[in-house]
Amino acid sequence: MSITAEKVHAHLKYALRLDPDGVHVTEVADVIELEVVASRSLVEESLYWLKQNQEPTYDQGLFGLFQKPDTFDPAHRAGGVSLSDLEREIGRMLVTLG
Repeated sequence: MSITAEKVHAHLKYALRLDPDGVHVTEVADVIELEVVASRSLVEESLYWLKQNQEPTYDQGLFGLFQKPDTFDPAHRAGGVSLSDLEREIGRMLVTLG
C-alpha cells in the first residue's frame, strides 16, 4: 500500500481530531534566540518521517506545534495536541500505512 498525503491527512484528522493542515511542527535553532529553521504542516512532517521509515523523537525545547507556520510565539501554540501525540501517530502509520 502506498502512502499518500490524502491517507496521512485522513489518519491524522481522525486520530488527533483536528485539521492537520492547520497545525505546524516548527523547529528552532536554539532555545535562546528561537530562530525558526523549519516549519511543516502535520501532513508534511508525517510524510517526511514515513518516507524515512522512522518514528521521530522531538526535543521539546527545539520543536513545537503551532497554529501558524514559521513562528515559535507561545500565543500561537496549538492546544489539544502534543509532540508525543504526533510521534505516536507517525509510529502507528508506519505500521498501518507502510
